Amino acid sequence: MSFLIHLLTSAALAWSLGAGHLGGGLLAFALLYLLARALGLVIARLRRYSRSLEHGISFGLWFIAQVFLATYQVARLVLARRVDVEPAILAYPVARREMDKVTLLGTLLTLTPGTLALDYDQAQGLLYIHALDARRREDVTDTLVELERRLLAWLDAGKAEGVSP
Repeated sequence: MSFLIHLLTSAALAWSLGAGHLGGGLLAFALLYLLARALGLVIARLRRYSRSLEHGISFGLWFIAQVFLATYQVARLVLARRVDVEPAILAYPVARREMDKVTLLGTLLTLTPGTLALDYDQAQGLLYIHALDARRREDVTDTLVELERRLLAWLDAGKAEGVSP
């Protein structure tokens, strides 16, 4: 809800200043973020909001880069003269077993080219993933661990201090 208010206030500010285009909207958004960050020194709720916004933007940019990197790797595999892949189904133990977080993780994995979330065993906490090329399994699992770590950092950033995730 806070993000929606931030977004609408930014659009209204940009429009009222006569800069109702993308650049003006982004500038207004950044100025309101800086104001929230400064007021966050006094108001805990604004501090949590700005921290959540920072983690969200960081995660979004990182994930977009990962999608482009995976797209490049899949295209390289497909266009190679000799296709040398080792597809595999991996059982990945998730750090947190809440269904909403596992569903979001599985969706993000499925959006990434070369991976597909297949099933989740809630009793064991295992997410089954199909990887197109698992010759280096540690690279696949390292990427999964990093994705989950960054996602949980973003989702937990807006929680009150003293509340354990």
